[in-house]
Amino acid sequence: MQRDEQIFELIQAEKERQLNGIELIASENFVSEQVMEAAGSVLTNKYAEGYPGKRYYGGCAVVDEVETIAIERAKTLFGAEWANVQPHSGSQANTAVFAACLKPGDKILGFDLSHGG
Repeated sequence: MQRDEQIFELIQAEKERQLNGIELIASENFVSEQVMEAAGSVLTNKYAEGYPGKRYYGGCAVVDEVETIAIERAKTLFGAEWANVQPHSGSQANTAVFAACLKPGDKILGFDLSHGG
């Protein structure tokens, strides 16, 4: 298979943009090389709707193991009895962070999208 040089160059340009700037959009968090490697792995080819051991499709044994490890690590990291490591959307991710980090009555600042929010 031949590499598409035009697309490759654009991907490299985006990588440089991300490396040389500060992104303040939570859903565009800059991940580690290890996460990039995992996200670019064959796991990307697997649709795994549901939860480990309770998927809607077959062939999820390996994905179940990966997710179970991630769950156990999150539980250990946060000293939690349970954890869900499945991302749903940027809005839900923001809500989860707000719930974890803020107390009732705390204030947050948000900008309009036209102002970088």
